[in-house]
Amino acid sequence: RLMIAKALVHKPKLLFLDEPTAGVDITLRESLWKFIVDLNREGSTILLTTHYLEEAEKLCDRIGVIGSGRLLRLEKTKDLITSLTHRKITFFLKKAPQNTIQHPYLLLQEKDAITFQIPKGIDFSFLFQKSDETGLFPENIRDISINEGTLEEAFRNILGGSHCA
Repeated sequence: RLMIAKALVHKPKLLFLDEPTAGVDITLRESLWKFIVDLNREGSTILLTTHYLEEAEKLCDRIGVIGSGRLLRLEKTKDLITSLTHRKITFFLKKAPQNTIQHPYLLLQEKDAITFQIPKGIDFSFLFQKSDETGLFPENIRDISINEGTLEEAFRNILGGSHCA
């Protein structure tokens, strides 16, 4: 904690932080995140190494992914996530569809829930336009849940560990 405070007190133009929140409690971690964001807004460039992908996604404008000692990708965080992940949209229905849905973006069909996996950047309103294919009649929808892709999913895809799941 003292080393981090020492590094931050003079508001440097370039700051290297190696796993700054490893082993700190949640309150200190949140304080550090806020301070890092403020420092960056004031003009400091910060190079952050971390294994906490949630932290990197929240704090970093650009992400570099290193695997086997090589830089595999370096992109704006948002672009990296958008290009490598999918949006999962689950519709919770008042009444389950009578038939099995056949749709290229269908991920899972349960009794009263239908989940589609759609590449980010694609407008999903087409699901409503083809309600005969999807069973998504507006009067039958009870609730909707949308889960955006994450840096963790993108990271897995870069390293070849799994598909968006």
